[in-house]
Amino acid sequence: MLLAFNLHAAMEMPALSKSWACKRMKAGRFALINIPARVLDHARCVVIRLTRSHSSFGEILDARERIAHLVPVGYG
Repeated sequence: MLLAFNLHAAMEMPALSKSWACKRMKAGRFALINIPARVLDHARCVVIRLTRSHSSFGEILDARERIAHLVPVGYG
């Protein structure tokens, strides 16, 4: 549980919009994690299929774009 909380706290700032800063872990779980979707492994890529009409569709796309633009930090 602590690992999930720390991961949530670490990804909350760079990945999610400012409207998620004051929300609890439970709200994020129900809005972003418990989504009916299908995860496929196709042509060496992971594809997530979900409906465009889902209320969190735009938020997931925005978070994915922000994560893709993060710069890796070196060790040491």
